[in-house]
Amino acid sequence: MREGGVVKQMGMDEYLNLKNLSYDDCWLIFAQLAFENRNIMECSELVSIGKNIVENRCRGLPLAARALGSLLCCKQEEHEWKEILNSNIWNEESGILTALKLSYLNLPVHLKRCFSYCAIIPKDYEFMEEELVLLWMAEGLIEQPKGGEQMEDLGCKYFHELVSRSFFQPSCGNKLKFIMHDLINDLAQDVAGDKCFRLENNLEYGRHNKIFEKARVTMESNNLKFLMMPNAYEHSYSFCHNVFTSVDELPDSIGDLKHLRYLDVSGSRITRLPDTVITLYNLQVLFLKFCHQLQKLPLNMGRLVNLRHFDMTGVHIPSSEEMSLHIGKLINLQTLSNFMVGKDCGRKIGELKNLSHIRGAIHISRLENVSGVKDARDANLISKEELKELSLE
Repeated sequence: MREGGVVKQMGMDEYLNLKNLSYDDCWLIFAQLAFENRNIMECSELVSIGKNIVENRCRGLPLAARALGSLLCCKQEEHEWKEILNSNIWNEESGILTALKLSYLNLPVHLKRCFSYCAIIPKDYEFMEEELVLLWMAEGLIEQPKGGEQMEDLGCKYFHELVSRSFFQPSCGNKLKFIMHDLINDLAQDVAGDKCFRLENNLEYGRHNKIFEKARVTMESNNLKFLMMPNAYEHSYSFCHNVFTSVDELPDSIGDLKHLRYLDVSGSRITRLPDTVITLYNLQVLFLKFCHQLQKLPLNMGRLVNLRHFDMTGVHIPSSEEMSLHIGKLINLQTLSNFMVGKDCGRKIGELKNLSHIRGAIHISRLENVSGVKDARDANLISKEELKELSLE
């Protein structure tokens, strides 16, 4: 927004926790967002409508001002602003939840689906952008990209659209993470209805057999698409669809969950992955981060042809149990945190040759097993343009 004078910059954490602001402060929050990409001096009619919205709809509530300002930022016409001001959804008791509901109702359909899914996020939970995007992918909420774009990149665009509309906000404690305001979380719960099942506190609900039974039926269903265990390495609970407080092994029957796309057992005490895991052909995400007791992987991980993210950060497989065979068949792989070079066919460094989508960081160990220059060239690391960090051991 451009206007004569200095525009006061107010941080999210400073005003969202306030319950009531003056009209001038409320207008400032609204105007900073609603007129972000235009000259306010050239929008007199919109300014008039906007001031009416602030006075009669925001009622001094900073979150309402932010939600409506973010909503109107992408609306150019006077009639669109008047529709918000005069919407039938308003009534005498209306307040912040009505303002938030209007913001939700004006989302495109694909963003509505992604936002309602966020009902699984516990209040005050801090989450990474990638964490939520991968869960959207697992639930099939991201449309098939066009023109060679990766699904993850399209999911990030969805995420930032929701940030720009104030549904997510950067965490005060960690700017790499995000959080949902409690009232935004309430809205997600409201629009999701009974499509979401969430255990807020496993210990507290541990006595409630009906809740446990519902969760177990969900897990045993062939339609289960993602399964997350407690993230002990973060020393906090994660939002998940399971009922276990600790895990030291996965049953062989996990191979029966043919629709599973997301499996996260990070921080657990498992010592091995069942061989049946390689029959999970729809699996897109496999997280084994900081599974310090993990000793062995299935022999042929190359059968997981749809795997896109395989993260074993903090895991050290014993030298007698080298990296699984034929990782080079996973041509959709984007995350590969560790690769342990072996001497046998299917374990050589040349397995990295066709992994053209690898991005982020990779740690390659046991380089003493690289037999020569040709073997090293076969990895074709120079062609992996999205690779940002390479660690060799």
